[in-house]
Amino acid sequence: MYMIFNIINKDNIHLLKKFIKLNTSNFFRYYKNRKISIIKNHLITIVLTNNDDIIGYGHIDYEKKYWLGLCILEKHRSNGYGKAILNYLINFVKDNKIIAIHLSVDKNNIIAKNIYNKFGFKIIKDNEKIYIMKKDINI
Repeated sequence: MYMIFNIINKDNIHLLKKFIKLNTSNFFRYYKNRKISIIKNHLITIVLTNNDDIIGYGHIDYEKKYWLGLCILEKHRSNGYGKAILNYLINFVKDNKIIAIHLSVDKNNIIAKNIYNKFGFKIIKDNEKIYIMKKDINI
């Protein structure tokens, strides 16, 4: 699995724009109501590529607590890319001495929820449509 973790900056923002354009998932709505400039609030934003092919996206941001966002484009799912991005972002969190990370996942996104469980995320809040999950980080 040949992968490049592109940390997004002004020089490669085109990768993020391309990801947003390619993402048709109903599960990942982060940029539906946000402008791309939101990344200035991110601690890290990455776009995973394989040669010139966009595979997925991940970020860590802070809004009263640390949040993880992740999406693999549909044609690349079930190839281990989500796990690769999760490992990358969790290592980033550890390196930055962040002690807990949160995420939200749609209840009907069973595959993602199961992956998050395997990575130690626990459901801390449950509403009609989503779970809020948290992982405590051992530094």
